Amino acid sequence: MAEEQFDDLWANWMAEEGLAIEDEIHQTLLASKGLLDMNDGTHAQWVGPTLGVLLTFDFEEVDSLLNAWDDAQDGNLIALSTVIHWLQGFTVFLQACTGNIEEL
Repeated sequence: MAEEQFDDLWANWMAEEGLAIEDEIHQTLLASKGLLDMNDGTHAQWVGPTLGVLLTFDFEEVDSLLNAWDDAQDGNLIALSTVIHWLQGFTVFLQACTGNIEEL
């Protein structure tokens, strides 16, 4: 199929069906823009100037982090390094979230 034929077919499809699908996707995104969903991997989203963040942990992760924090407060430097390592990963996540903030 020649490129010109393809372009014509694409233009016809967009005119007949593509724009409706595009509009449906746009409306769905608008309706869900403030939602954070554990199941679809949406763990951070900007809504205006506010960043919403969804944190997910299993019980062992929560227990480990809280125990490390308690031990760090008692002076355990290894436990403190565990907490700092988690915080460093969270900071990388936040930096990724702010990567496109200039576009807002």
